[in-house]
Amino acid sequence: MESIKTICPFCGVGCGLVFHVQNDFIVRVTPDESHLVNRGHLCGKGAISAEVIYTWDRILYPLKRVKDTFIRTNWDIVIKEISKKILEIRDKYGPETIAFYGGCQNTLEEVYSFMKLARALGTNNVDSCARVCHEASAEALKETVGIGASSVAVSEISKARNIVIAGESITDSHPVLSQYLIEAKNKGTKIIVIDPRRTGTAKMADMFLQIKSGTDIYLFNSVANYIISKNIYDKEFVQNGTDYFENFAKFVKDYTLEEAEKITGIRKSDIIRFAETIVEKPTIFSWGLGLTQTAGTNGVKAYINLALLTGNVGIEGGGLLVYRGQANVQGAGDIMKPDVFPNGPMNEENVKELERIWGFRPSTNKGLSITEAFFESDKVKALVLMNFNPAFSLPNRNKVKRFLQSLDLLVVIDPFLTETAKLAHYVLPSALWAEKEGSVANLDRTIKWRFKVVNPPAEVRTELWIIKELAEALGFSGFYDDPKLVFKEMKEVVKLYSNMTLDEIMDYSSNSRYPNHEISLYKDRFLTNNGRAKFSLVPYKEIGGEGLILITGRVVTRYNTDELIKRIPGYSSFSSEILINPNDAVKLEVKDGDLVKVTSKCGSAIFKARISSDVREGSTFLYMHDPYTNYVVCDDLDEISKTPRYKITFIKIEKVKFA
Repeated sequence: MESIKTICPFCGVGCGLVFHVQNDFIVRVTPDESHLVNRGHLCGKGAISAEVIYTWDRILYPLKRVKDTFIRTNWDIVIKEISKKILEIRDKYGPETIAFYGGCQNTLEEVYSFMKLARALGTNNVDSCARVCHEASAEALKETVGIGASSVAVSEISKARNIVIAGESITDSHPVLSQYLIEAKNKGTKIIVIDPRRTGTAKMADMFLQIKSGTDIYLFNSVANYIISKNIYDKEFVQNGTDYFENFAKFVKDYTLEEAEKITGIRKSDIIRFAETIVEKPTIFSWGLGLTQTAGTNGVKAYINLALLTGNVGIEGGGLLVYRGQANVQGAGDIMKPDVFPNGPMNEENVKELERIWGFRPSTNKGLSITEAFFESDKVKALVLMNFNPAFSLPNRNKVKRFLQSLDLLVVIDPFLTETAKLAHYVLPSALWAEKEGSVANLDRTIKWRFKVVNPPAEVRTELWIIKELAEALGFSGFYDDPKLVFKEMKEVVKLYSNMTLDEIMDYSSNSRYPNHEISLYKDRFLTNNGRAKFSLVPYKEIGGEGLILITGRVVTRYNTDELIKRIPGYSSFSSEILINPNDAVKLEVKDGDLVKVTSKCGSAIFKARISSDVREGSTFLYMHDPYTNYVVCDDLDEISKTPRYKITFIKIEKVKFA
């Protein structure tokens, strides 16, 4: 029996797996003990990750829509027809009407090649599903400290004196990281959780601040004001390493603890205790979707202000840690954006460099992000999606479906006939992660190589092969189906990755963190233009609406749109209960187990009620994996990053009455 290493396809921890293979068949899966992040640990999803490879309903050959059904076709025909239609649409409407959007399980090489093909066609409508989760984090981090990624490795958690976890349930979303929390807690590290829901992580915390959803900015500004007023901030760090402190200090004076208590629902004494704890060193400031999908880019900036104020960046055991939700969401967000090139800003200098490497001159017209294309524009006529299921994953599902059905051309590259693929004109069957090679970047900047474990079904192709064939049919050269060749070119273009080598990426025990193998970034200087971090003056704006607040989140046994889980034996399609606070339940006259209709301005759905004190009064909770959740969640977007506010939708609840 052969043992082959690869990287788990699920969350952003990027665990190393060992697949035990006999006669091109995966017999069992074990954790890789040498991997520097998971260190021989594995969650339940990773343990059953191979099962979906052998599911009965994989797409095994290219499909073409004829009227209301799909017919089997072959690769020669489908590549020829798709390329012809793309060129017709480009010539008729212009290149800006074509878009290429991808999921975040795609490898770095796939994301890079996909983005390159779009730009060869003359469009900058390129984006990834990083847009709907942590683009707010990336933009805030890049502007304030230099790189849109975590500044500290997860291995530093056990060295921290305190770790703050804002809007993230590690026990559900990143269970393998629980080992670091337990290890840290045993050493005396204080765990502080900020969340409107009492999560599994909150239950193991030393301090739990059960905040009212959407009020994070007021909390962070008031804490900053208290720290400055008590003169307990890190003066040396602030003076030597930051800009705009004096303006910031004046700005936050209006944010008082008394008002913070009223607005956030957190007691003044607890806010003071929190403030006096985080000035200690070292402290890690970490966060998840609960922050980005409510307070957006400005919320992350306000949070980063606290790390700068306390001097907890660029030190051992301290820093900024973002919990990324998918295996390559960090890498996808690094490479594929509509408003910057993979080598930097859309300026003439970068255009010339790309023209030298690519052999064509990319456009400098800003493209459309995913959410702009789906919710704010009617420009897109042709859409190519790679392992991305927006008909399920985006909010306001009815609106999303109408957009997809309006397209002149919808091409979906995916192993499964997803909700999105069912609406496509062409569906191209792609290899699953264990049937191909390529690299992925995890949540703490670690890049590792996914090794091929088994062969894909006979007519299934890798994404790199599909992209290369499409490119050549469209008249472009310089595309490769060998991921190692793509990696070589990508390193030349993407400066963040230029110091990485294949040897260290393929060694799971090696510290292959970009840009320069740092465990902690910013020890000497920040990677901004002037080498200094920037305080942000972020005003609190109440997110208005009537009714209860609906929050969404993950459960440990499921994963995103559930395509990789629901097909596994023993699992089935996911349905969830809506959590309602006991006091709200009394007002609604709803009991445990009642069916309720949940309605927002965007849609409605029926759920079973579960009465739970885990949600604070005025809030409710649904799991994101439930296929009906996004019929209710609205497409309200953060004005800066265009990230949807999945975690703050105003709803009304009515008990379903039977005749």
